[in-house]
Parts: sequence; C-alpha cells; structure tokens
Amino acid sequence: MKFKNKSTWLKNRGYLHLTNQIDVNKSRGEILGKVKNPEFVENHSFFPLIHTNIKERRYKRIQKDKPARAHSDNGESFTKLRPLHYATHIDSMIFGYYGEMLQDKYINELSKAPKLIDCVTAYRRIEDPHKEGKYKSTIHFAHEVFSKIEEMSVDGCCVLKFDIEKFFSSMDHIILKKAWADLIEKPTLPPDHYNVFRAATKFSFVLKDDLRVTQTGNGKKKGFDEKKLADIRKKNISAFFESPKFLKNAIANKELKVYKNSFRNKENLMVGIPQGLPISATLANLYLLHFDKKIVEKVVDKLNGFYRRYSDDIIVICKLEDEEKVKIIVAEAIGQSKVEISIPKTEIYHFSKEIIDSKPSQTVGYLIQSEGKIKRDYPLTYLGFEYYGHRTLIKSANLAKFYRRMIFAVKSRARRAKIANQKNSELSTAIFKRRLYHLYTNINLDKKEIPRRFKKLVTNRFGDYVYQSELSKKKFQSNYFSYGERAAEIMNEDAIVKQTKRHRTIFNQAIKIQKSKYDL
Repeated sequence: MKFKNKSTWLKNRGYLHLTNQIDVNKSRGEILGKVKNPEFVENHSFFPLIHTNIKERRYKRIQKDKPARAHSDNGESFTKLRPLHYATHIDSMIFGYYGEMLQDKYINELSKAPKLIDCVTAYRRIEDPHKEGKYKSTIHFAHEVFSKIEEMSVDGCCVLKFDIEKFFSSMDHIILKKAWADLIEKPTLPPDHYNVFRAATKFSFVLKDDLRVTQTGNGKKKGFDEKKLADIRKKNISAFFESPKFLKNAIANKELKVYKNSFRNKENLMVGIPQGLPISATLANLYLLHFDKKIVEKVVDKLNGFYRRYSDDIIVICKLEDEEKVKIIVAEAIGQSKVEISIPKTEIYHFSKEIIDSKPSQTVGYLIQSEGKIKRDYPLTYLGFEYYGHRTLIKSANLAKFYRRMIFAVKSRARRAKIANQKNSELSTAIFKRRLYHLYTNINLDKKEIPRRFKKLVTNRFGDYVYQSELSKKKFQSNYFSYGERAAEIMNEDAIVKQTKRHRTIFNQAIKIQKSKYDL
C-alpha cells in the first residue's frame, strides 16, 4: 500500500493565543533553527494550552423498542462536550515537528508487516491507487469493511464493533512513554523528546471563556475585550497578552487561572493527553501499536479474520464459530493497554446470504443484543454510513443534521432581513434565495480554487491600523451533495444519491414557512 506524509507543521496559524502569532514567511530560518535544535527544545518552556469545548448534539432513540428520536429525554440532554486544547504558535510547531518525526518512524514500523499497515486507517494520508494524487477517505475505509462483510457472508460471518471508552483522556503515561522510546529505538527518551512528552502529558491550560470580558445574566459569555486587543495590535502584536511578562503578571495577580491536567484513572494517577495538539493523533496511533500487532497476529493471521481500527473505533470480522475467541483476544489485548472497551457501544452482528421473495441471494444482517434478542436487517453504522448488507446509506443522523443546518440558515437569513428592514424600511427584505441555495446545491467537482474577498488589519502611511480588502484564492471544498456523489460512486450504491434528492423540496418549504412567518 502506498502512503505519503506531507509536512504541515511549518505554516502560519491564524488563531489568537496567549503569545504573539508567528509569520512563517518572515521567520522561517529562525523557526527551523529553534524547532530542529534538540538543545533548544530540551530547554523550551511550553506555555499553557487554551481549552474550549465543542458541543455535539446527539440524536438518540428515547425508547429502545420505538423508532422515535430526540435530542433529550425527560430533561436530560444528549449533547456531548468534546474538549479541545490548542497550543501557542511556537509550541504547535514543536509538537508538529516531533509528531511528524514520530509519524515517519511509525509508518516504517507498520510497513514491516503488510497486514498491519492495512489495519490502521485514521490520521494517515493513504494514496488512492485508482486516482493519482488523491488520498483515501472514510468513504474508502467504510467501503473496504462492507466489501469484506459481503465476501465473508457467503459462509456466514460475525462482525464485532468496539469503541474505547474516553480514549485520549485515559492513555497510561508509562505505556505511552515506553512506546515512544521503543519507536525511536532508545532505552529512554532523550531530553528533547522527554520535554515534548512531558508537555503533552503533564500539560497546563487556561479556559478560553476566562479570556472573555464578563459573564452575562443568562449564563452566556460575552466577547473578548476588543479595545484591549486593538491596543495590543497597534504594537504589531496579535495575541491576548502584549508579552509573556504581561501573561505572568495576570496569572500572579489571579486575573487568569491556570489549570493542570485533571485526567485520572481508578488509582487516581494522572493519565491522558489533550485532543487538538498536532502530535495528539500520532500518539494515539502509537499508543495502540502493541494492541494492533496482537490483533493482527491472533485474529488476522491465526483465525483468518479481518481487522480495522479508525482511532478508537475498532471492527473485527471473523467466522461465526470464532466469535467468543475474538471477544477474549480483544479483551486481553485492550486490558494490556490499560484502556477500557465501552460496553454500551459494543455491537455484534451476524451476516449471511439469504434468498428473499425468490430473488437472487443477498446479504442480510442481524444485530445480536445482550438480552438474547435478534434484530433482523438492522444497520451496522460505521464511519458515517449505515450498512444493511443489501444496501448502504449515509447515516440518517448525519443527513438529518445537514438538513437542520440548511433550515437554520434559511431561518437566520429571514430573521436578519426582517430586522434590517425594521431599522431601515428602504432596505430589501429579500432572502437572496439563489445565493443561499448555492450553498446546498451540487457544484463543479473539477473546480480547484474559488476567489474570496477578506479583510485584514494593515497599517496606513500614518501608522494607524485600518481594514483592507484583499482577494484570495482558497482551495475549493465540496459540499454534502458532492460527498454523497463520491460515496455513491466508490460504493457503487445508487441509494445514497436518492437520499439527498429531497433537498430542494425541504429547502423550498423552509423558505415558504419563513416568508410567511416574517411577512417577507
């Protein structure tokens, strides 16, 4: 299998942090001289990370035996908070450089066993052998799994799906440190590597919300102190603080609180790494290297099974008679890694070929529940798709989320149009249907770049900061419909295209409802 890693750590980062942004174009030589210097990295003091949470709304069944779904049940929200941490610009470059260094060695280690390198699919750039210059996506990875089920279902097969409980926040530091040292073929970590390891495990952070102005009465946070940030920008500094000295003073005066890694295991020992660092993904794969080797050895080689791992999402396909063996093998191997399998998320399916209504045999799946119940034709959900055996669809919850975003965009545009018209009756109340619809319609997949205008702060001849409009060409990103088209093509599944055919009807209905609501 071909693979390629593109260096991405040496780049400009646009986000605001505790220390000043770095212009890579102007400081390239200086950055390389620091980041690639082991002595500099060994003595470098990493700054606190900034911590924030991303809310992910879950759409779950509120009753096990009924199809009804909702975002909450009896007042309990199904919203999940995903914690993210991100580092200062120089710290990110150090994490990125060492992450790339480890990734190269990790790929080389996987390459020693052809079956092993096929099994780990997340956080890697794997070339698509059918399209030069293109890389495989989750569509390809899901299709490979479904194709294997189709192949093995002739004699009947079992699919076991596992999920690791709180993977990033439960990694054992001793295991991670040993795996790191083994990978670089050292008895222990060299000082520079150890300092990076320590920064990724015994990390400190500040809350992004603590950098905001004050808290309002409804519990929501206000924005940032724009006057303070503007004054700092006038000194050609783009950061929350004018200098590290000002940051230290804010911490010393208790104006800003610094937190320590709070991830703990059952023995109350510090564990885990933060999500969001440029090195986090590589460390996640490295952490499970021993686990991957065990599963390949005992399941793929000895039982002629099939194994794929996408981060903490694990799938094993085996013969029906090997189901209990696989459960034991996975349990023992994951136990040695000192992480736990999420029991509620563990799923077992049996797939077989059946003749239905005198039609040619087709693959049919059965969900095997812990209570002994069996659900026929229940989809296996994997990487955003639902596999029924005889057909594959985009995950219904993902499709519903897309339509909710479409409707929300229509609502927002209609509300803004009405408010603007109330303030100035001469302003049009048009929703700009064509412009809004363009966001959700099919696009030219051959288009590589799109022109976009953006504003940035520059100094004029008087030394004052003013906004200047510039035209740039950004890499074109496809929308949800082109994603569906690619999935339908790769999986040879027309049913996926049919799923999105109602988007025009739903869009027009939303327009009609909002026009009526706001009398537009």
